[in-house]
Amino acid sequence: MRHFAKIVIAAASVVVSPPAHAQQYPAQDVHIVCAFPAGSGADVIVRYMAEKLRPLMGRSIIVENKPGALGNIATEYVARAKPDGYTLYIHGASGVAASMALVKNPPFDVGKSIQVIGTINRQPTMMVVSPNKPWKSVAEVTAYAKEKGDKASYATTNPVRYGTSTLLSPRCSL
Repeated sequence: MRHFAKIVIAAASVVVSPPAHAQQYPAQDVHIVCAFPAGSGADVIVRYMAEKLRPLMGRSIIVENKPGALGNIATEYVARAKPDGYTLYIHGASGVAASMALVKNPPFDVGKSIQVIGTINRQPTMMVVSPNKPWKSVAEVTAYAKEKGDKASYATTNPVRYGTSTLLSPRCSL
């Protein structure tokens, strides 16, 4: 965690601070925007990280939860923030990427508006099929689902609650 904090501080100060200024980072409080609701698993991770960063940075770390619209509310908020390194954004990379594919005309360009500075958490995606079915790989299930088309059935988590990766993953319970 200490190593991660040093990376965040170094990346934020190098990536977004103009070279003409010689002020020490951070010279003001840091805001961390979390795209997930307060009390969620992601929120717990963000608040834990904020508490570890606070003594290292010597500044207040303010966590702001901005859930909704598959993370786009938080993404737009951060994309419009002053690019000075004092607004950090926590969201799943798959959610940000999926939003660009799912939203017809997004009000921001993630590639131009957001700079990745680090990864704090990784979570696996899992696909489960009945053991009495013949499929042994994701490719086999996907091929079967494509063959069946609208007649294929599946179960998935609620994408509004759990994120956009469930919208784009092959997901069939056949």
